[in-house]
Amino acid sequence: MTTNIVQLFGWERWDIVAVYCVIALVFLYGILRPRKHTEWRSAGMAAGWVIALYAEMYGLPLTLYLLAPVLGSHLAPTDFQRGHLWAPLFGLENSVFWAAAFVTLGQMLILTGALLSLIGWRQLWGHRKGLIHTGLYRYIRHPQYSGFFLFIIGSMINWPTIPTLAMAPLLMLRYQRLAVEEEKDMMAQFGEEYSHYMAATERFFPRLFGRRQHITIAPAEVPGVVDTENQSSDPNSGEHV
Repeated sequence: MTTNIVQLFGWERWDIVAVYCVIALVFLYGILRPRKHTEWRSAGMAAGWVIALYAEMYGLPLTLYLLAPVLGSHLAPTDFQRGHLWAPLFGLENSVFWAAAFVTLGQMLILTGALLSLIGWRQLWGHRKGLIHTGLYRYIRHPQYSGFFLFIIGSMINWPTIPTLAMAPLLMLRYQRLAVEEEKDMMAQFGEEYSHYMAATERFFPRLFGRRQHITIAPAEVPGVVDTENQSSDPNSGEHV
């Protein structure tokens, strides 16, 4: 590596790779809590995506090594900031505005996604029975999945790599299918009540235009609240990766 690579946050920093991977995997396995076989398979796919992301970000910049001979030396891995690929890819590396815009947008989506998942998880913590209709779950049925989607999109804007760009659509499709499976389970468990809830909410992101019907549940029908994906007596229930 050349001497102008940033020393604190640069490449070949496998210690940083390990730290970021541990944090991300705690998020995946701790908050989203996979249980079923299909959920563990999804978790394994998500873990592979996270490791691939941070291995290139702070380990070996494989994407830059592959692109530089084809697209030009301006993508050569001689400057750590070139890992924020979109600006140099479009010849905007000398534009302070565009370089900052891609990084800022990506980081904001990552932070928003993490907060969305954490808030959704906390809203489940004190509720053990029944169907949740409050907080984030008043508007969307899978806020923890929604947060992870934002994390993926933000990461692809902030630090895109060939492996993670290829895997991201498959990973999101996997979660989408998992959410559908969980909703089928909830329909079997709660029947018409969950059908009304589905009619009043969106799956991942709230509708920006138009209005959904208002959720009205009689007090007798609400013994408590828990995750819409896996309604159980476990306070840690939530979306499952």
